[in-house]
Amino acid sequence: MRKWVPACVAVVALLSGCGDGVEPHAVGEPTRWDPCSITPEAIGATGLDPGYRDEGWGDGIVVPDWAICSFKSPGVDISYFLVVKSSSTHTIEEARQDPLNVSGRGFVLDGRDAFQFETEIARSIDDCNVAVGLPHGVAVFTVNYMDVGDGVDPCGLLLGHLADLKSALP
Repeated sequence: MRKWVPACVAVVALLSGCGDGVEPHAVGEPTRWDPCSITPEAIGATGLDPGYRDEGWGDGIVVPDWAICSFKSPGVDISYFLVVKSSSTHTIEEARQDPLNVSGRGFVLDGRDAFQFETEIARSIDDCNVAVGLPHGVAVFTVNYMDVGDGVDPCGLLLGHLADLKSALP
């Protein structure tokens, strides 16, 4: 049995020598784009408050599939928020197939697959959403407009902000 010990040590040394220069790497989920990486300058240039951003889902709330960042309209009387989510595990096809997403239409945004839709989740908020395909996953831009009966189209607001912010996408 003692004769095997030096032989095993020699084999291990030989095999480990063959691995020089090879770095191990983890195989797993691709890196998710961080919607809070949109700069304050880009936020301000689109007409939103550059000093405000709300990162995450709220205290104690964890949604592992999604990153989220919210931005607000300027001023004291906040009429709407721009919410940007991203996921490396969900796809634009899921947005297309979700029966809760209504008034959907597909389009191309700067060469990217995009899908605009609305939801009917809340009566006090008019929303408009655009899912944009990313190299790894999807980003969803949403305007949540407080329904004050002023006739403002949240989709018009969203498409304007999206045109200004599309260069922030990976």
